[in-house]
Amino acid sequence: MISDNRSIQQLAALLLAHDVREVVLCPGSRNAAIVHTLNQLEDFRCHAVTDERSAGFVAMGLAQATQHPVAVCVTSGSALLNLHPAVAEAFYQHVPLVVISADRPQAWIGQQDGQTLPQPCVFGNLVKRSIQVPEIHTPEEEWYANRLINEALLEAKHHEDGPVHINVPVSEPFYEFHTEHLPKVRVIQRHSLTHFITSSWLCRSNKCLIVVGQYPSSIQLPEGIAILSEHLGNQRQGIRGNLDALVAAIPKEEAEHFRPEVLITIGGHIVSKQLKLFLRNYPPQRHIHINPTGEVTDTFQCLTDIVECRGDEFFHTVKLQGTQQTEYALMWEQLAESVRTKEKGETPTQETESVRLLLSRLPKNAVLHLSNSSAVRLAEKFPIREEVCVRCNRGVNGIEGSLSAAVGHALGTPEKEHFIIIGDLSFFYDQNALWNTSLPQNLHILLLNNGGGKIFETLPIPDDQRSRNYICGNHQTNAKPVCQQYGLRYLSGVQHIAEFIAPGNCVLLEIKSI
Repeated sequence: MISDNRSIQQLAALLLAHDVREVVLCPGSRNAAIVHTLNQLEDFRCHAVTDERSAGFVAMGLAQATQHPVAVCVTSGSALLNLHPAVAEAFYQHVPLVVISADRPQAWIGQQDGQTLPQPCVFGNLVKRSIQVPEIHTPEEEWYANRLINEALLEAKHHEDGPVHINVPVSEPFYEFHTEHLPKVRVIQRHSLTHFITSSWLCRSNKCLIVVGQYPSSIQLPEGIAILSEHLGNQRQGIRGNLDALVAAIPKEEAEHFRPEVLITIGGHIVSKQLKLFLRNYPPQRHIHINPTGEVTDTFQCLTDIVECRGDEFFHTVKLQGTQQTEYALMWEQLAESVRTKEKGETPTQETESVRLLLSRLPKNAVLHLSNSSAVRLAEKFPIREEVCVRCNRGVNGIEGSLSAAVGHALGTPEKEHFIIIGDLSFFYDQNALWNTSLPQNLHILLLNNGGGKIFETLPIPDDQRSRNYICGNHQTNAKPVCQQYGLRYLSGVQHIAEFIAPGNCVLLEIKSI
């Protein structure tokens, strides 16, 4: 029997999945459940070494001899510090040493409890990755623990080999051993493109979905495959635009039919919360993320494979096919067409009409900048011409800096017309972007001023008006004085959209709904 502790079960199962078979075990009580579990499993070859200073070097020697990662497991407190010389040596010799340390629960660190010290990151920059495994009480904590352990074990063999540190807090009781078998766990694998193209199972998939996150430019994607992207993806193929509305339109009784067998993702952030929830609730059998750095990014909580290359390299090399691919893509396209038909019948507000008109009239090769929150979501409701490049500060999704980034981009490409759709909180927060002695004259600012962060009113915030004022940042400010101060041309109202789009001086069009 092995430990009932689910963190320890995840650790043991993933060690085996990542081909860590040799384990050096040191004595102790806090790590007893880990030691017992590894010793009970026949796939591990366990070696007992009492002195941790020696144990670390024994494990390093085993790794050098076998050319595979080797684990060393110690109890909490100063026992871990005794591994420092071996870790340093492994780091500079590029040896894949996996340090596993048991720990007290974090609540007891620094509280004069026995054998406690801050263990996470204790080796500093002498390890390639240091993680703290959460104690598992919920499905989300189990997913998090699984992802972190995968990350650490992948890093031990990523590019140049090196040591990694896995810290495992263990609460009492330690000695509950009623579990007979390890659980089936999700294993994340990292591939080079050359290695990945030998995987024939991908070509046999009949329901493949490509999701493009924020991406700098268009690439050639395969024909006959279901492709979803937002404007930030800058793609010219597939379904592009309001993915929230698209996914929300899936009939509940048909959701299983839209579940992909294989999900392929490239690029950065996805704005659509509905798409994230759908793929978390209806995960594919395989999720392949294309990433030139090989970083683990598990947005949909179902990542199985990372291919370390650029998106254009991947789709140029890997040929996707399947007898029912076109049918699956057609199902998504029919859904998108029904959403487009429904949206055409909606009564527009001044905000939505101004955005629709702007996006329908953008000049060829314009650059469209979107601020976060309402602006980026509103823009997804309407199509834009393929030649338009879309930019947004989506790395952190903050409201700051949207206008400043647009100013900088406009300064750097004076031959193009730049348009930014921005909400009032983002604009007034970042108005110092206009305090610029070389303010670009190719910048057009569409300001959607609804007197606060109205997107928060779609959330279940308190009904108390005073609290709502604080949460939403309600205000009565308008932009005309700002324009006068900085010498911008000021327009107000959707009727001026044609003047706003025309090239000329730096201009701001304010659409008020307050």
